Amino acid sequence: MPGTPQQKAAQSQDRPKWVPLREDQHAELTALARELMLARSRKGERITENSIIRVAVDLLLRHPEFLGGDTEDELRTTVLRRVEELLERERHLLAGRLANEDPGEAQ
Repeated sequence: MPGTPQQKAAQSQDRPKWVPLREDQHAELTALARELMLARSRKGERITENSIIRVAVDLLLRHPEFLGGDTEDELRTTVLRRVEELLERERHLLAGRLANEDPGEAQ
Protein backbone atom coordinates (compact mmCIF):
# COMPACT_ATOMS: atom_id res chain seq x y z
CA MET A 1 0.00 0.00 0.00
CA PRO A 2 1.50 3.34 -1.01
CA GLY A 3 2.03 5.86 1.78
CA THR A 4 2.26 9.42 0.47
CA PRO A 5 -0.12 11.06 -2.01
CA GLN A 6 2.78 11.23 -4.50
CA GLN A 7 3.34 7.47 -4.22
CA LYS A 8 -0.39 6.83 -4.67
CA ALA A 9 -0.48 9.05 -7.76
CA ALA A 10 2.61 7.38 -9.24
CA GLN A 11 1.24 3.89 -8.69
CA SER A 12 -2.14 4.81 -10.15
CA GLN A 13 -0.31 5.60 -13.40
CA ASP A 14 1.54 2.27 -13.46
CA ARG A 15 0.50 -0.15 -16.20
CA PRO A 16 0.31 -3.77 -15.11
CA LYS A 17 2.33 -6.33 -17.05
CA TRP A 18 1.95 -9.98 -16.16
CA VAL A 19 5.23 -11.88 -16.38
CA PRO A 20 5.46 -15.61 -15.65
CA LEU A 21 8.45 -16.51 -13.48
CA ARG A 22 10.19 -19.80 -13.01
CA GLU A 23 9.77 -21.31 -9.54
CA ASP A 24 13.40 -20.52 -8.61
CA GLN A 25 13.00 -16.90 -9.76
CA HIS A 26 9.82 -16.50 -7.74
CA ALA A 27 11.34 -17.98 -4.59
CA GLU A 28 14.55 -15.95 -4.81
CA LEU A 29 12.65 -12.76 -5.65
CA THR A 30 10.41 -13.23 -2.61
CA ALA A 31 13.43 -13.89 -0.38
CA LEU A 32 15.29 -10.86 -1.75
CA ALA A 33 12.31 -8.56 -1.20
CA ARG A 34 12.00 -9.84 2.38
CA GLU A 35 15.74 -9.30 3.02
CA LEU A 36 15.61 -5.77 1.60
CA MET A 37 12.54 -4.95 3.70
CA LEU A 38 14.27 -6.12 6.88
CA ALA A 39 17.49 -4.25 6.03
CA ARG A 40 15.83 -0.87 5.41
CA SER A 41 17.10 2.04 7.47
CA ARG A 42 13.84 3.97 6.97
CA LYS A 43 10.59 2.09 7.44
CA GLY A 44 8.40 4.04 5.00
CA GLU A 45 7.72 2.63 1.57
CA ARG A 46 7.48 -1.15 1.27
CA ILE A 47 9.92 -3.02 -0.96
CA THR A 48 8.07 -5.75 -2.81
CA GLU A 49 8.82 -8.25 -5.54
CA ASN A 50 7.28 -5.75 -7.98
CA SER A 51 9.62 -3.01 -6.69
CA ILE A 52 12.63 -5.16 -7.55
CA ILE A 53 11.24 -6.07 -10.97
CA ARG A 54 10.63 -2.39 -11.80
CA VAL A 55 14.21 -1.51 -10.76
CA ALA A 56 15.58 -4.32 -12.96
CA VAL A 57 13.50 -3.08 -15.90
CA ASP A 58 14.76 0.48 -15.35
CA LEU A 59 18.36 -0.79 -15.32
CA LEU A 60 17.97 -2.64 -18.62
CA LEU A 61 16.11 0.22 -20.28
CA ARG A 62 18.85 2.65 -19.24
CA HIS A 63 21.61 0.27 -20.38
CA PRO A 64 20.32 -1.72 -23.36
CA GLU A 65 23.95 -2.27 -24.42
CA PHE A 66 24.11 -4.92 -21.67
CA LEU A 67 21.73 -7.07 -23.72
CA GLY A 68 22.73 -9.12 -26.72
CA GLY A 69 21.52 -12.27 -28.35
CA ASP A 70 18.66 -13.84 -30.23
CA THR A 71 16.99 -15.79 -27.42
CA GLU A 72 16.05 -15.24 -23.79
CA ASP A 73 18.90 -17.51 -22.72
CA GLU A 74 21.40 -15.52 -24.79
CA LEU A 75 20.07 -12.21 -23.43
CA ARG A 76 20.35 -13.53 -19.87
CA THR A 77 23.86 -14.89 -20.44
CA THR A 78 25.05 -11.65 -22.01
CA VAL A 79 23.66 -9.33 -19.35
CA LEU A 80 24.85 -11.50 -16.47
CA ARG A 81 28.33 -11.81 -18.01
CA ARG A 82 28.51 -8.03 -18.53
CA VAL A 83 27.49 -7.31 -14.93
CA GLU A 84 30.02 -9.85 -13.62
CA GLU A 85 32.75 -8.23 -15.76
CA LEU A 86 31.91 -4.81 -14.35
CA LEU A 87 31.90 -6.10 -10.79
CA GLU A 88 35.22 -7.87 -11.32
CA ARG A 89 36.72 -4.69 -12.75
CA GLU A 90 35.45 -2.72 -9.76
CA ARG A 91 36.93 -5.30 -7.34
CA HIS A 92 40.24 -5.16 -9.21
CA LEU A 93 40.37 -1.36 -9.13
CA LEU A 94 39.41 -1.27 -5.45
CA ALA A 95 42.06 -3.87 -4.58
CA GLY A 96 44.67 -1.80 -6.44
CA ARG A 97 43.69 1.34 -4.57
CA LEU A 98 43.80 -0.42 -1.22
CA ALA A 99 47.20 -1.93 -2.00
CA ASN A 100 48.58 1.51 -2.90
CA GLU A 101 47.26 3.26 0.23
CA ASP A 102 49.73 4.52 2.77
CA PRO A 103 49.15 2.48 5.98
CA GLY A 104 49.10 5.74 7.94
CA GLU A 105 46.23 7.09 5.80
CA ALA A 106 43.85 4.32 6.81
CA GLN A 107 43.79 5.48 10.42
